[in-house]
Amino acid sequence: MCSYLELGALPAAVPCARLHVRHLLWEWGLSALAEETELLTSELVTNAVTATAGQQQAAIRLRLSSDHARVLVEVWDADPQPPAPGALGEDGTPDPQEEGGRGLFLVAALSTRWDWYLTQEPSGKVIWCELRAEPPEPSESVQSAPQALLPRRAPREQQKQPIEAMNDPDLLRRVRNRLRDLSPAGMRQVRRCDRAR
Repeated sequence: MCSYLELGALPAAVPCARLHVRHLLWEWGLSALAEETELLTSELVTNAVTATAGQQQAAIRLRLSSDHARVLVEVWDADPQPPAPGALGEDGTPDPQEEGGRGLFLVAALSTRWDWYLTQEPSGKVIWCELRAEPPEPSESVQSAPQALLPRRAPREQQKQPIEAMNDPDLLRRVRNRLRDLSPAGMRQVRRCDRAR
C-alpha cells in the first residue's frame, strides 16, 4: 500500500500531513502506529518546510508505504543540504529550553530505522523513517519501498551516515519528561499546533 501527498512548504503543511497520516493508518488497519507515525511525520515535514523556506513555489512531498507490519514515511524537500541534528546536552538529550532541534533526535529514538539520501531531477533530499507494528524477525530481509513519484536517488558516495539513537528507556523517559516541562511560551506554541489540527 502506498500514498503520496504534495504540500506547499508552509507551516499549514504540518497539520495537514498529520491528519493524512491518522486517516490513512486507520484505513490500513494500523491505528496502533498512528500516534508515533503522526509525531515523526510532523517532525520530518516541519524540517522540510524549514529547509525550503524562502524558495519561490516551494513544495514538499510526503509518501507513506506499508506492508501491514511496518510503515515507511518519506519526506522530500528541495534543499540538498544534509539534515542537521540539534546539539545534545551532557545527558545525551536535546536542551529543553530550545524551541527546536529535537526533530531528528525523536526520529532516531522512536523509529526502527531512519536515513536520508540525495535526489536528482529535481535535486533535493529525502529523509525517511520506518516504524514497525511488531518486532522484526531475524531472517527478514530488508527491502526498500518503491521509488515512484519521488525523484531518483543520487549516487551513494554523496551520502553521509545518520546519527544513531540509543534504545535506552531511561533516556527516552527523560526526553519525554523534559518535553512535558517546556516553558509556558513553548506550551502556548504546542497548544496552537494542537488547535490547528
